[in-house]
Amino acid sequence: MKILYFMNHVDQGGAALALYDLIKELKDNYDDIVPIVVTGKKNGLNKMLEEIGVENYSAQYKNFMSSYKKPEWIYRVMLKVRYKMGQYCAIKRLEKIIDFSEIDIIHSNLNRIDIGAILAQKYKIPHIWHIREHGDGSDFKLTSVMRNPIRYMNSFNSYTIMISNSVEKVWELKGLNNKKMRLIYDGVRTELYNIETKQDNRNLKMIFMGGYDKNKGQEDLIDALKTLPEDLKRLIQIDFFGNGSEKYIKYLKNKIYENGLEKVMKINSYQHDIWKHISDYDIGLNCSHGEGFGRVTVEYMMAGLCPIASDRGATPEIIENGITGIIYDSSSSEELKNSIIWALNNRKAIRKMGIDASEFAKKEFSMSKHAREIRELYYEVIKENG
Repeated sequence: MKILYFMNHVDQGGAALALYDLIKELKDNYDDIVPIVVTGKKNGLNKMLEEIGVENYSAQYKNFMSSYKKPEWIYRVMLKVRYKMGQYCAIKRLEKIIDFSEIDIIHSNLNRIDIGAILAQKYKIPHIWHIREHGDGSDFKLTSVMRNPIRYMNSFNSYTIMISNSVEKVWELKGLNNKKMRLIYDGVRTELYNIETKQDNRNLKMIFMGGYDKNKGQEDLIDALKTLPEDLKRLIQIDFFGNGSEKYIKYLKNKIYENGLEKVMKINSYQHDIWKHISDYDIGLNCSHGEGFGRVTVEYMMAGLCPIASDRGATPEIIENGITGIIYDSSSSEELKNSIIWALNNRKAIRKMGIDASEFAKKEFSMSKHAREIRELYYEVIKENG
């Protein structure tokens, strides 16, 4: 079975990692799946795929949905021009190098790209759209080159994979056809994460992974801890890891300094191998305003960290509050602060939560389970379209 995957130009972040891990798992364990990957730009993902022997290409197509920018009408015009030019050239290029008569399924790894849907419709190939975000402003506010993007998506009669109940509910409310929706949680490679013994007499070490963006909640954490007593500040260490605009990163650094937290918090750039160091920490923080799934939360859990996360998005589907982590009211910075103070004073309890979280996450969100469910969907799609 040949599966043609489409990804946009991004090679960092959850969607790119999820695609790579899925393809690696399928390639390593299922001889009946032959993956071919196309990206919107030749980048690090192509190099990683080459290293594991996966056929891959790049073509300069653009998103038909993109993160909102002001002024919207000017941005939409620019987006549409780039989209039209890129799409035409990309399709012509791909039709020369890929034999679409041999493709069994086209799987678009993001809801932001439509080139897979267009080619699937043209060549009468079943199409799967992977919906990875709410797109309602809680995670990202999206704009589109299409006047009515939901009606446009429904016109393709695609199957859709929802990465959480939270995402599914949002897209149903938008009007996306729910007859072919499937809930399949993302998976994470369990073999990368091990629990390490922590010492009670050291500072409480916390890690916050994720892009530097207002909706990721780094500011919420700064606001929550700016009134923390000085004696407690000396007992905690918080390391941020991610990427983002230089302007926003500078703003965060200034905010940390202005609130007297420069000895507590440190801004770090994105590290592709950060998984090697997660287990050095005690707490994993996710203050997002709306995680579609929460890959970093699952990574924290697998590594035996106690997650402290906001009650938005899919977090309540992943964490059982008080058992496998701590969920706080996202509207209350005081509750976030108190959750951290509680963790500081209850080291044995958070270690127990971390151990339970690891056991739960490795069972429910493993890459092997995810790949198995995706493969089962492929066979279901083939059967329905046979």
